[in-house]
Amino acid sequence: MTPTVPLRLLRAVQGVAEAGSAAGAAAALHLSVSAVTRAVRQAEALLGLALFERGARGMVATPATAVLVARTARATQELAQAQAALPALARGGAAARLRVQASALARSVTDTMLHTLCAVAETGSEGAAGQRLGVTQVAVHQQLRALEFAARVPLFERSHRGTRLTEAGERLLRHAKLALAELRIVHDELAAFQGRTAGGVTVGALPMASAVLLPRALSRLFAVSPGVVVTVADGTYEAFLQQLRHGDIDLLVGPLRGALAPDDVVEHRLFTDQLLPVVRRGHPCLGPNGDKPPRSLRALRAARWIGPLPGTPAATAFARVFAAAGVAVPGFALQAHSSAVLVGVLASSDAVALMSPWQVRAESEAGVLVALPLRLVGTERDIGVTLRRDGLPSAAARALLAELRAVVAAG
Repeated sequence: MTPTVPLRLLRAVQGVAEAGSAAGAAAALHLSVSAVTRAVRQAEALLGLALFERGARGMVATPATAVLVARTARATQELAQAQAALPALARGGAAARLRVQASALARSVTDTMLHTLCAVAETGSEGAAGQRLGVTQVAVHQQLRALEFAARVPLFERSHRGTRLTEAGERLLRHAKLALAELRIVHDELAAFQGRTAGGVTVGALPMASAVLLPRALSRLFAVSPGVVVTVADGTYEAFLQQLRHGDIDLLVGPLRGALAPDDVVEHRLFTDQLLPVVRRGHPCLGPNGDKPPRSLRALRAARWIGPLPGTPAATAFARVFAAAGVAVPGFALQAHSSAVLVGVLASSDAVALMSPWQVRAESEAGVLVALPLRLVGTERDIGVTLRRDGLPSAAARALLAELRAVVAAG
């Protein structure tokens, strides 16, 4: 595992790379030349990499340094964006002071402060945050005070019920998470310069993707990059969208929103899927011998239907297909998002659901469920990957995206 380099050392490396010398970086960072030189050597020792070629022309950055500087700059930019937003969120005299005195946030905050902010936001108390971080409550409190001093605005509201973030704290939290994500990625990517395939990627998988598409892509990824660590999360599109914006997941795989997608994400289409009615084998609609499936959607109008969650692409497709068939949308005995719940109910009842054949491929091959061969115009939906528009995917995320495309190309 690549050692973690503190943000203060990364700032020094960035400064030298941009100035071309320790003296130039020292002037820009308001540090001594010896402090900058020492910071660069500490970073090189931690990483086990030479970050500069030293000579008469000064300090020339190596290719590894270019990767490090790009990610550090993105992390710093996230903090600068938070700094720019805080004055508008300050109240009363605090806002006026912020306009006069620039925040030291972007240049003085440490990664320890950022990790502490995230821990308190997630646990709701300084004591619980300390337990998660392996430090005392006093240490957590000190880090929060230092962060508030750097931000020049209250970030927390404390009461007997715990600690919660103010509006300014919530804004800073988002940018802090994105900054930490950049710092995590840079350490993963530097491993490649040491001849190691490493890195991690966190994927939000919607039901359509978790059955066949993503597992096959992951199998291919592990074959070519055995050192990659992947985390797959289940959830709803809305929850994943929030996690994507905060850097908690790297990409989202599943049905795309198209024109309804938010402006801050970008979608990459992989293929177009189509929904079919799915029932259990032996369902009454298949006839006494199971060989006479219904020929139209109207024949299933009186069935007990499982519907999709409101506001999802599947819900839109559901309404569209019944309208195209001239049939009123049936009432739902159940509305569910989970593929496991859908499969379980379908297999043990006479319910009907519109699902992708890919979601029930294993159950169909095992003879448990049957996807009825009805061509339902209007159920087409694009399946693909959603990323943050202003994000820069890690090498591991790009590799997974390539394998997802390879799975689709292979049929």
